Amino acid sequence: MYLGKREIFDPAKHEHHRANVIGTKSGAVWNAFVELEGLINKTQLADQYFNRSQAWLSQKLNGCTLHNHKKEFTEKEFHQLAQAFRHIARRLEAHADEIDAAAIDDPDNAPGT
Repeated sequence: MYLGKREIFDPAKHEHHRANVIGTKSGAVWNAFVELEGLINKTQLADQYFNRSQAWLSQKLNGCTLHNHKKEFTEKEFHQLAQAFRHIARRLEAHADEIDAAAIDDPDNAPGT
């Protein structure tokens, strides 16, 4: 199910195409980055979770061929990416909880004033 902010003009057709794309790991990864619409910083994701460059991640995402070898994620890397997304989700959830639990700012004592 699409959870992004874009207006989908034909939701049923979109879900049919989406189901076909996410049927493979490479399709599911590609779709995740498309649907997250730039919310994930690929440079930081590659560095923090793979100790690699953004170029390495882009080559894997796009299936580039270098030196007659197609760059693809290994099964381990697919799992590592899924775990990275889960870790980011937990971090976001924790920050959202902190925001909900915090008191409303006193305008006279707000940070930066």
